[in-house]
Amino acid sequence: MKGLFTFRALAAFSFIFSGYSASAQPDYSFNNAVLESGTALQTGAVYKFSLVKTGVDARITIMGSAGNVTLSSIDENWTGFDEAFQPFINVGTNANGYVEFKVEFYLAATTTKVTQTLIPVTCIDVDGKGYENGVLYEQDQVQFFPGYYDFTMTGGNLLVTNLSSWVIIKNTSGISYPGIDTMAKDVMATVVNRNVSSFLLRIGALNTSSTESEVRYRSVYFKKFNYGHPEPLALKTIMNLSGSKKQDGVELKVLLAQDHSFNQMVIERSASSSSLFSAIGEMDIVAGAGSKTPLAYFDANAGTAANYYRVRLINTQNGKEELSNTLMIKADGKNNSPEITTSFLQPANPMLTVRCQQEGEANLQVFDMWGRSITKTKVRLNSGYNSISLPSFNAGRGYLLLVLETKNNPPISRKVLVQYF
Repeated sequence: MKGLFTFRALAAFSFIFSGYSASAQPDYSFNNAVLESGTALQTGAVYKFSLVKTGVDARITIMGSAGNVTLSSIDENWTGFDEAFQPFINVGTNANGYVEFKVEFYLAATTTKVTQTLIPVTCIDVDGKGYENGVLYEQDQVQFFPGYYDFTMTGGNLLVTNLSSWVIIKNTSGISYPGIDTMAKDVMATVVNRNVSSFLLRIGALNTSSTESEVRYRSVYFKKFNYGHPEPLALKTIMNLSGSKKQDGVELKVLLAQDHSFNQMVIERSASSSSLFSAIGEMDIVAGAGSKTPLAYFDANAGTAANYYRVRLINTQNGKEELSNTLMIKADGKNNSPEITTSFLQPANPMLTVRCQQEGEANLQVFDMWGRSITKTKVRLNSGYNSISLPSFNAGRGYLLLVLETKNNPPISRKVLVQYF
């Protein structure tokens, strides 16, 4: 229990700091829990949260606990966010478990369930703590229906996986972050479910210490967040983005669909696939051209190592935008192995881009993040950039691993995100 008193010493400061760190109000606001039935903090207890959004109530049922993790408080608001669901959990020695909750949505002041079009669930401050004889790692699980999940791809604090209809969010560093706020994106992950009226949520931890135990305060914020890379978008106008190394730089080529509504194109570049992109050029384009439009741009200031490019289309009249996939090109031209340059896949009839120095055949395999093979196909590669179609591909959701094997080169792999809307 000593962890609770240590945390209370920081409460006033963390509340002031974290209360202003969210960029906007959440989609759902959970506060003022009222015990509706059952025994407080015990399995079967049902808590009602009135008006979590306009015309909607929520009920949270304690489904049980496992692995020497129990519930200490259903919803605390002296730290973190008033609007978040913030249970406190007791993490015992040698613990490896969770408390499971069922979150259900109802028409306000009734017992009639109501389907929610979009439910974004963000687990905040999934951090840890080191002891002299062990480490505590917080870990959460969110039941996963059709939708998508997102998290930062850098930082090294979290392992996020999708297994058996659950998104599992595990801290792997054991580093402690003070307070609860939404500035530390590297210890946050967001799961977005669509068209459901309820879902299960597990809040837990792994503790390798045989002597230390404590109360951990947790926070679940019902809002989507930007993790520094594009949110999944449908590619309707940008039919293809390709590029090649030239003697003095990189030449990019863009093919636009006919009858689009955009009048400006911005070319963006980054030195890292996950860092912020900067605009390096822009050009006016003709909306409603009536035919497919090929465009080209030459980057004379490309870096000598890897360059990451993407294209943003803008309608300056109504503010509508469309963002392309990310294309990687090595300007030094020294890599003779094939390169998978695709960062995102569409769920239906996806296309991926492979750069190859020499033509030949290759085996392409797709694995989920648990190493299970989803599909395998043989492809023909030409010298330069190749667009490969996977017409019978069933991508599922979330992150996948692409592995490409050619005859004279070691296998290459790349993690990609399947876009869901």
